[in-house]
Amino acid sequence: MDIYNRFIMLKPNYCCHLIIHNGRIYGHSVSDTAIAIQNDRIVAIGSDRDIIHLSNANSKVVNAQGRWILPAFMDSHTHLAGYAARKLQVDLSDCESMEEALQRIGAKVDSTPQNGWVTGGGWDKNKWGLSDFPDKEALDNISVNHFIALDSKDWHSVWVNSPALSVCGIDNSTREPKEGHIRRREDGKPTGVLQEKARKLILEKIPRTPAEQLRPALLETFQEFYQLGITSVHSMETGYDFSIYQQLKAEGKLRLRVYYYFPIDKLYSAEDLQIHAGFGDSFLKICGVKLFADGALGSQSAAMLEKYDGLNHSGIEVLSREELKTLVGRCISQKLNCAIHAIGDGANRNVLRTFTEFNTESQRLGLRHRIEHAQLLKAEDVPLFKENNIIASVQPIHLAHDILMIKKYWGARGRYAYAFGSLESSGARLIFGSDTPIESFDPWSAIYTALQRKYLVNPAEDSFYPDEKIEINQAIMAYTANSAFAVGEENNLGSIEAAKQADMIVIDKDIFAELPEVLLDTKVALTVQAGQIVYQNI
Repeated sequence: MDIYNRFIMLKPNYCCHLIIHNGRIYGHSVSDTAIAIQNDRIVAIGSDRDIIHLSNANSKVVNAQGRWILPAFMDSHTHLAGYAARKLQVDLSDCESMEEALQRIGAKVDSTPQNGWVTGGGWDKNKWGLSDFPDKEALDNISVNHFIALDSKDWHSVWVNSPALSVCGIDNSTREPKEGHIRRREDGKPTGVLQEKARKLILEKIPRTPAEQLRPALLETFQEFYQLGITSVHSMETGYDFSIYQQLKAEGKLRLRVYYYFPIDKLYSAEDLQIHAGFGDSFLKICGVKLFADGALGSQSAAMLEKYDGLNHSGIEVLSREELKTLVGRCISQKLNCAIHAIGDGANRNVLRTFTEFNTESQRLGLRHRIEHAQLLKAEDVPLFKENNIIASVQPIHLAHDILMIKKYWGARGRYAYAFGSLESSGARLIFGSDTPIESFDPWSAIYTALQRKYLVNPAEDSFYPDEKIEINQAIMAYTANSAFAVGEENNLGSIEAAKQADMIVIDKDIFAELPEVLLDTKVALTVQAGQIVYQNI
């Protein structure tokens, strides 16, 4: 036992409000089977015999029944309010065809007053087997008395009807925004699909989901995260979303820890207010700035070094190398971490080289920059992560759904798509997330994908470039200690240690001894956050 534990255990009549015993504690020897928790902290770890006497009649004592006790998970890339809002909108993420999607959109239109907005998204032309993007006419056939705007699954394209185009002032003469694309017919008329920065022409007109509607959906969402063992998230969202988290926190209702990266267009406001990374506490903290270097694979707008297979373009560079350098420099001068979306090999190279130029100054200031997604890399660029202290923020569940698209559009280049094994071998720090609502935030499917690399999380499928598999302990670290480090919480969260915050889970399967497929049936039996049981099925 460490000195801290001995000190606590020698204090006479000292009792803890929560004891978990008869467990196997991740990161500890087999003799450590019990954990004592007081308030929001772990105060002692030891054998059942050592720990049980720290309870009294008022203590809650939980028998883990010989199961594994792990640090609670931290999802390192979410759009949390976006997931909650989707509950109130049209969700097309499970539609297998355009026809099914149109029926669902029609049902929402029927329940929406005329001249109202019908919003949502999740459509995927690739899953629907379309050779091109959908057209506004399909939506016009449903209604021209509503404004319909639906984001694609990857949130890099938006599909709208004619009234939405009209109210946003988009027609044949509308100039295409820089780093954006308005898809057009041969006669120049917009098709109703806008990509990358052109999306803003639409999104700026869509009314926000009222806070009084979003708050209940968020509270429901928190419980869904607890049930899967997640007590913390990294949030890439708007200032409006952040304001709702602030309201919930002030009321004592923010029960999911939120580590926030604000949009780059708010950087100048942050400079005026002199906001730096680390402002806040372990329940709501500003960590840095979110930027976009390119588009996405699903919309074929990720910025590539060479053209897509079968297409006559190489994607969209949302920020040029010079623009990246200017913005990253400003963020660093403001002591803000940068989280930069980069999917194509061209975008990743631009971001890696930009971070490399600023590495000395970033390290002097203790900044922890990261690349979001890092989906396609060149082999020679992989070592730059470790060499320049760049965190690879990846979402394994994307791989499970992208394999066919990788083969179709990237071909042989796909060897270094989702190169988890290469990144681990190079010494890079991996953190795992979901990108919800783009994909499910189920961490067990994500861990299975990182280990097995199977299309649609199907054990019967072949592994996609199996050399890029990682091991179970590496995956657990990516969801716990590494994610905590990324947001400066390594002294509070990410492992089960005395004096740390008591965020932990008990699971019902031995994921370390059984075949990887057991992950797909793993359930959380207990979730503890800040010393309080927030979910229990044990």
